[in-house]
Amino acid sequence: MIRLKTKNRILVPSNAQKGFTLLELLVAMTIFLVVISLIYGILQIGRVDRNRSSRRSDILKNARIAVHMIGRDALNAGLGYHRKGAVAPDNFVSSTFGIPADANTDRDLITSVIAGNNINANDLNGGAPTDVIGFCFRDMDFNDGDVINLSSVAPAAGNPSAALVTAAGIGNAGVGDLFLVESDTSQVAIMATGLNGNVIEAAPADPLGLNQPLDGTGQNGSVLRQCNPPVGDPPVPDDNCTPYVSTTAKRFFMVGYKVRQDGTLVRTIFGNNRSATNAAEQIQEQPLAYNVQNLQITYVLADGTVTENPAAGPDGILGTADDDIEQLNQVRQLTISIRVQSTEVDEQTQQLESIAFTATFSARNMEYDAG
Repeated sequence: MIRLKTKNRILVPSNAQKGFTLLELLVAMTIFLVVISLIYGILQIGRVDRNRSSRRSDILKNARIAVHMIGRDALNAGLGYHRKGAVAPDNFVSSTFGIPADANTDRDLITSVIAGNNINANDLNGGAPTDVIGFCFRDMDFNDGDVINLSSVAPAAGNPSAALVTAAGIGNAGVGDLFLVESDTSQVAIMATGLNGNVIEAAPADPLGLNQPLDGTGQNGSVLRQCNPPVGDPPVPDDNCTPYVSTTAKRFFMVGYKVRQDGTLVRTIFGNNRSATNAAEQIQEQPLAYNVQNLQITYVLADGTVTENPAAGPDGILGTADDDIEQLNQVRQLTISIRVQSTEVDEQTQQLESIAFTATFSARNMEYDAG
């Protein structure tokens, strides 16, 4: 019998796999980290741009609201008001709007536009001052658009300083209303401190300090006083008085704009608050915009003159002897420039961003006579 011998064999799989080397692993990780970093950087840029756009949108919204409100009142300025303005106690305008007092002791003139150049310091702008502006215009909705006809004036019983003006119906008048009492020879602003039937009371010490005493003398007396007949030869007419012939009263609005030291732009409404429970409520401040760095206003007059301070006179300084307040009646156009600052720093520049916004408005109602 024949035997076959075989050798021992080791079988090795033909499909054996090799692992990653350390170098290959490091290269892969590096590429992965680079790609992730690029993606993160792109996302960061998008986030920064989105936040910047959001901040700019908020800033522009703030600025637009403020400029829109100022522009609306600028368009109304002088509407149905008196072309020259309304008489008020001496320094009433300066104390009400915070602008420099005039250099005389004559009564003030409340014009349709009231301007104050570089008045209030602003902490957001290194203390640089901002402008103040005010507007007056008739309330065309009061008494269904009709004026109140006035017939006479008399002192209040027990209080000769308080003027009681008799009207042929006072419509829907209320305590705290501002009225322009107007005749062919006079125009005076008053606040109603009381109503009784067809009688409007205008007593001194009203919340705005607008009413003067009926029994006062000279510049310290009320223009509501009944005019006396002319005296002398030739006859000299009485002045600083109201004739109560073709004399009317119309309700009017008086508003102002200023930037507080902390950068808050406010619209102030003076008087006409019939729901007021105390005198302080006759001055109502409405915040319009925050983080306002600057507010500057430029005026164009009827003759084309461009100025930042229409009433300042030749020396350009308000509150000196050469002031010409009636130049404010020549305003025909206003350019409002406002700069608003963001509330958060930019992620890239680490700086607070600010945007300037400018708009021009026509003071078209300043061109017409009283209505």
